[in-house]
Amino acid sequence: MTFIAHISIPADDPAKTAQVLAEIMDGEAHPFPPGGDNAWKVFSGDGAVDLEVMQRGDVIMLREGEPEAVFERLAAPQRSSECHMALCVQRPEAEVIEIARRAGWEARHCERGGGIFGLAEIWIDNCFMIEVLDPVESAKYRERVTAENWKRFLPMMQGQEA
Repeated sequence: MTFIAHISIPADDPAKTAQVLAEIMDGEAHPFPPGGDNAWKVFSGDGAVDLEVMQRGDVIMLREGEPEAVFERLAAPQRSSECHMALCVQRPEAEVIEIARRAGWEARHCERGGGIFGLAEIWIDNCFMIEVLDPVESAKYRERVTAENWKRFLPMMQGQEA
C-alpha cells in the first residue's frame, strides 16, 4: 500500500492552527516536541491523516556532517509557499468554511477543472492553502482524478488534440 504517512505545514501560530485543523478533521491536536518548541501534531478522528504543524520559518535543512535533517530558524520567513495540499474530510463543506472563517482565515468554495469537483479553499494565516473536500466532492475526486483520465486530458491541457 502506498500512502503519505505525514506531512508538515507552516503556521504563524501552530497551536491555534492545529486546534482548527483538528476540529475540521474531527480529530485531536498535541504538542510535537521533535519539531521544535512550538510544533504541533494533528491526528484525524479516523486515524487516516497525520499533520505536523511547524512554526513558520523553522525550515528543515540538509547539513553536511549531521546524521539527519536539522531545523533552522529563518530570520525573515517567507509568507507564500510553493506547496499546498488537498484534504478529504467527513465534515460538510459549509462547516469547514465556517470553522476556517472563525479562525480568521480566508475560506471559499471553488470549482476545479471546470466543475470536475468542488472544494473549500482555506488559507491558513491567509498565506498557505489547503483544499478541503467533503464526502460528496471526495468521491468525485477519487472517481475523476485518475492516472488514466489525466493521460486522456493532458493533451487538451497542453493545447493539443486528444
